[in-house]
Amino acid sequence: MAKSANDVWGAIFAATNIYPAAMPILITGIRVTSRDGVTAGSIREITFGNGT
Repeated sequence: MAKSANDVWGAIFAATNIYPAAMPILITGIRVTSRDGVTAGSIREITFGNGT
């Protein structure tokens, strides 16, 4: 099942808020460190929990 680039980017963008809430022991936070978090080239920093 092929997905468009917009579908894939939407999933990545949503993960910034969903993953820490859904898996607080594994991922304690995701923050945008460069750019605005929406455009290409944005960089996210993922903080993993002690359970990983």
